Amino acid sequence: MGDMLLSVLSQPLWIFISVLARISPPLMMAPPTRSSAVPVRVRGLIAVSAAALVTPVALSGAQPMPGDILNIALSLVGELLLGGVLGSILLLAITSLQIAGQAIGNLAGFDLATSIDPSSDEEMPVISNMLGWLAMVILLLMGGHRELMECCLESFTRYPVGSVVFEARWLEEFDSVLRHTFVIGIRAAAPLATALLLSNLITGLLARTLPQLNVLAIGFNINAMALLMLLFLAVGGVSWVYQTELSVWIDSCHRIVASSPS
Repeated sequence: MGDMLLSVLSQPLWIFISVLARISPPLMMAPPTRSSAVPVRVRGLIAVSAAALVTPVALSGAQPMPGDILNIALSLVGELLLGGVLGSILLLAITSLQIAGQAIGNLAGFDLATSIDPSSDEEMPVISNMLGWLAMVILLLMGGHRELMECCLESFTRYPVGSVVFEARWLEEFDSVLRHTFVIGIRAAAPLATALLLSNLITGLLARTLPQLNVLAIGFNINAMALLMLLFLAVGGVSWVYQTELSVWIDSCHRIVASSPS
């Protein structure tokens, strides 16, 4: 009787743990739960609650619990890997504008103007931090977090619990979105970078024409004023570019969990 009761209870518990292993990485890596301002206990509670809600959906088609520790561990690693891939793709969507901010800050001479990114507790340039928050806000307003959870739900059709198998197309999709991340970062930074290069060129011409001037102080002030004015003028264009290209990252997540890969 005890063995039968244990076998009845072990399968739902196994499915719950597998679901938790799959959806925890996206929840921890995607906004807003990625922010360190959200306590670890709260993030854990969100992950456990989401897993409890998704477990009834994953019951149908779930594989039986493996009979040994090794296969259990391998199955959980596959669940974590799939969730990590989905979360990393959405994280790259935020990184794209941070790359743009890094390039702009370097050209403006703002390398020393750093701040702590609340989402990762890492020190980064102020411009990169600001554009990263802009990307996070746009992602939330466009429903990127809902799309990510929808991908997690779709994944149980393609990969039922206990049957996650690493596929080469995951790497292909990740490579594609990684290249797209750098392309969008360059596109977002290009107008401001061009204007800052012209500002540096003007500063250099002033240094050659009037060598008695304190070019370092003048050049820094010119770059600072140009950067503030250009950010004010270009933030709308950067937001538009990012908004129109956001579907690339989300579509990549959907293709990974698609029932019939194309």
